[in-house]
Amino acid sequence: MAIAVFAFLLICSYAHPFHIHPYRTYYHDVLSILGLVLAFAFLAAETVPRLRVPAIIYLFAGLLLWMGMQFITGHLENAADVSLPIIYIAALIAAIMIGATWAAKEGGVTLLCQALAVAHLLAGLLSVVLQCIQLSGLYAWPFVMYIATNTQPFVRPFANVAQPNQLALLLCFALASSFYLYRARKMPAWLVTVALVFLLWGLTLTHSRIGWVIVPAFVLMCGLGRSTVSGNAIEPRVSLVFCIAMALLYAGMVAALPSLGDVFGFSGGTIAEHVGGRSERMVLWSQAWRMAAEHPWFGVGWFGFGAEQVRIAADLGSGTYAEHAHNLILNFAAELGWPYTLVFMLTLAWWFVQTCVQPSTHLAIQFTRLCFVAVMVHSMVEFPLWYAYVLIPIGVLMGMVHQMRWPADGVRVAPAALSVLVAVSLLLMALISLDYQRVVAGFQALRSEQSGYKAPQAPMQKPVFTFFPQFFDYFTLTRINPHEGMSADEIAYLEKWGARFGFVHIINKLAEAYVLNGQPRKAERAMLSLQRLHPTVYTEYWDYWKAKSGQDERYKAIFIKMPPRDAP
Repeated sequence: MAIAVFAFLLICSYAHPFHIHPYRTYYHDVLSILGLVLAFAFLAAETVPRLRVPAIIYLFAGLLLWMGMQFITGHLENAADVSLPIIYIAALIAAIMIGATWAAKEGGVTLLCQALAVAHLLAGLLSVVLQCIQLSGLYAWPFVMYIATNTQPFVRPFANVAQPNQLALLLCFALASSFYLYRARKMPAWLVTVALVFLLWGLTLTHSRIGWVIVPAFVLMCGLGRSTVSGNAIEPRVSLVFCIAMALLYAGMVAALPSLGDVFGFSGGTIAEHVGGRSERMVLWSQAWRMAAEHPWFGVGWFGFGAEQVRIAADLGSGTYAEHAHNLILNFAAELGWPYTLVFMLTLAWWFVQTCVQPSTHLAIQFTRLCFVAVMVHSMVEFPLWYAYVLIPIGVLMGMVHQMRWPADGVRVAPAALSVLVAVSLLLMALISLDYQRVVAGFQALRSEQSGYKAPQAPMQKPVFTFFPQFFDYFTLTRINPHEGMSADEIAYLEKWGARFGFVHIINKLAEAYVLNGQPRKAERAMLSLQRLHPTVYTEYWDYWKAKSGQDERYKAIFIKMPPRDAP
């Protein structure tokens, strides 16, 4: 029952359509964490609960300690930004333990893999249906997120996951799940074939290039894999010819997407459109490399990538503003330093070889390896582990394979202690969610005020205690109007929070504060940073500064040194 409840909430975390600013996946992640907490509640209901504590959790406990060291030594510029990451890492540790605990039960490995495979397969298939509804132009809110199909060069339907690359990862998990359920004789060959074709169509619609790597990798791992053992039965290998046929079908759909779009009435991009053009990720990676080179020992601090990016953007090429490097290794190096990153990644790689490469004859191991490979590939171009609905099931699988490789008896825990832990976790989740709703109300009031309506001020005032003080500082930041005679403290406040929230209007505000208070060199650099981080909307601000330069010589002195209006 515990595994079933966990799997059901995991499906819900992918399927519900409510993405609420500023943390748009907040309630998706809450459902995943709720499933984890309820798993411990079921464990507490056992007569003599025994919890497995795999040694791999110490790697992530060390991450928490390293973040604590950064806080003590002053490397965390905005400590409030690590509150949720700490909760996520703690949830990962708990997921590893519950995965190992479930795996230690009789038949637990099979039941756990079946539940996760069914959950991801159902979530994936449902998401493809939602993609098709989005492409049709139907307005099906509040069941399906709406996207305008005629406002973009090509449409990337994202179902209710709301991010095409994250949806692509889910669909790859669903492909791995189809492989597992077929090998476990839970799905007939014809049904698996239909599901695979449907999933590959959905993967094509995401326009995500991670599929171009993951699908061939799956072909090799499934088609050339060894025979597997499930219980006492030896499962036959999947046909390599069938795997290649599915890969060729996917490649054909990717190549034919523009023509298919014409037939079905939507705009599909070509392969050349996806490969060509400016590479924003290359710029992000160069920025991360620069940060790691300048702060090699301790990094810029956890979650410090975005703020440091604002500071150094003027020295590098045009890209985009982001809060992470879109590459897990480089992000770790930039934020945590090279020594820690190398130790962490090498340890994780050794653990992966020990648990998922060497003992490869078990069907559960092969299923887990497919999921891990998908996450690894995605982590090289994104940061999927920011999302609890990815992090937690991966943690459960980590605990499972660790227990299979190094079986442990575990430790007895008092049911009362577990019950208290569950109650405290549920209370904390409720308090954080209520506090998050205060932030949401603040953004709604700010949006109304910026639209010219009279808005209540109370939602934008920082409460005495909040888990999210940075957003209330943002509300204050947006209401500062640059003017002559600003104090050093006011400008320092703009600089601090302007780096934290490097949005285009904030950087422009900072540049105006500099130009009006006798700091032209900083104003020039701020406008160059604006162009580097926000090249697609730079033209609007170029026009604005051109108009201001005709009225104020101070603006003119900066304007003549700004990048051209059509700067790439």
